[in-house]
Amino acid sequence: MSDTPELDQVADARRKLAAYAGFSRSYWTLYGIALVLMAGIPIWMSFLPEAAAGIQWVLLAIGLASAAYSVNQRRRTGVQLPRRISAYPSARRVWVVVLAITIASVAGMYALVGSGQRVIALVVLIPVAAIIFAGQVLTRAKMRDDIAAGRVLT
Repeated sequence: MSDTPELDQVADARRKLAAYAGFSRSYWTLYGIALVLMAGIPIWMSFLPEAAAGIQWVLLAIGLASAAYSVNQRRRTGVQLPRRISAYPSARRVWVVVLAITIASVAGMYALVGSGQRVIALVVLIPVAAIIFAGQVLTRAKMRDDIAAGRVLT
């Protein structure tokens, strides 16, 4: 028998499991760069209209790299956490807010570029990407908190 009470063992196991919900610094660095590139698509297309046909391949490559990283992390750790945001109650609200900000900012970028305000769109790009990035980090932190507290819905 262990000297540690059973509830403490469960809490410790949840904390260890929550550690697997985090991403490495290299992932977050690459994600931040990809976020600026993706959020600035309207701007880049206005500067390089001939490259517009290749944008979908860049987005596909980013999506595939992200999926491969997720699969690799699951295979390496053996931890199968729910992928749906609805499984993490406290992260859901943050995710919805970040999603709304993302949609509004992309629409705003297209509107600015469409009205010929590329420089303003370029200036706005960095703070918008920083806000979205911070929201993603906060969402992931809320997911870890839910795992550690045992609030994950299956």
